[in-house]
Amino acid sequence: MTNVSQKKDSMKRLLLDTNIYGELIFDGDFTKLKAAIPKKYVIHGFKVVRDELRDLPKEIKVEGKNLRIGLLHIYDELTKKSYGVTEEMAALADDYYVNYRQMGGSKSKDKIYNDFLIVACASSQQIDVVVSEDTKTMLVENALKAYNLVNNVEKMKTPNFIGYLEFKRWLI
Repeated sequence: MTNVSQKKDSMKRLLLDTNIYGELIFDGDFTKLKAAIPKKYVIHGFKVVRDELRDLPKEIKVEGKNLRIGLLHIYDELTKKSYGVTEEMAALADDYYVNYRQMGGSKSKDKIYNDFLIVACASSQQIDVVVSEDTKTMLVENALKAYNLVNNVEKMKTPNFIGYLEFKRWLI
């Protein structure tokens, strides 16, 4: 019995960015990927990600099916635990933004804040990896430096970041 609980405890904890659900829904290997996830990883959810999925227009259809409903279904199916935005996460995201701007970051707060909240959630909840394809905001060099700087001051571990293809390779 202890081997099973030890294995569960050592499973990597992942937070998927909104764009990864879009990658999954169009992946021909989705069924195989979905089956592999619970054997290797625990997917955590976050209110900001789910809200971004909910904000998709209802009218978008793919192969005659409502894309928004499909994405929300995948989110609900994969996530084992979900977090709301806390004051601590908002304060971290604010600190990330201040430092990002001081390091020369140019995006406005409304364009990048949700990404900073996602990283703040992962940092505060000690999630191991954030999976994202967002190379224009979340994963730019100034943002990565800001996460590390703020998290070092706060004595928090910054999550690792991987893209969709690496996530897929981990699963297969």
